[in-house]
Amino acid sequence: MNGNRITPALLAFILIAAIFGQRAQAEPSASSDSKQVTYIDESDYEGEILQCVKLINRNINYMNEEDNAANKAILTSGYKTRISEFTPGFRVSEAKLRNVGKNQYGEYVAYVDLDSKLEKKPMITTIMYVLKQENNKWLIDQTD
Repeated sequence: MNGNRITPALLAFILIAAIFGQRAQAEPSASSDSKQVTYIDESDYEGEILQCVKLINRNINYMNEEDNAANKAILTSGYKTRISEFTPGFRVSEAKLRNVGKNQYGEYVAYVDLDSKLEKKPMITTIMYVLKQENNKWLIDQTD
C-alpha cells in the first residue's frame, strides 16, 4: 500500500521538475551572446555634448543590431554617401567616452573606447567620431 502513495508523489515531483527544466531552457542565460550593452553614461553630460553622446549611443545600438537603415538617419548627407554597411558579427559590449571637444570648425570630436567582439573574438578598439550640425540637428559626419 505504501508503494501506491509514493507513486502519485513521485509523478508530481517529476512533472514539476520537467516544467522547471523547460522554463530554464526557454530563458536566455546571462552568459549567452545576448549580454547587455554598457553604453556611455548620459547623466554626466548636458547641452550639445549630451546630444552628441546620445547620438554615439544610438550608433552603437544600430551597430549591434546591424540596422544600416536606421543608422543612415543619424549620418550627415555627405557621410551617407561614403559609408558602407556594418561589419557582420561585430558586437559592442561596452562603450566609454575617453575625450570629447570642439575643433576649429565647430564640430565635436569624440574618442570612444569599445569593448567588442568580431565573430566572437574579443577586441578593444577606439573609434573617433566627428559630429556636426546639419539642418540644426547633430549628426555623425565621420568615424575612424
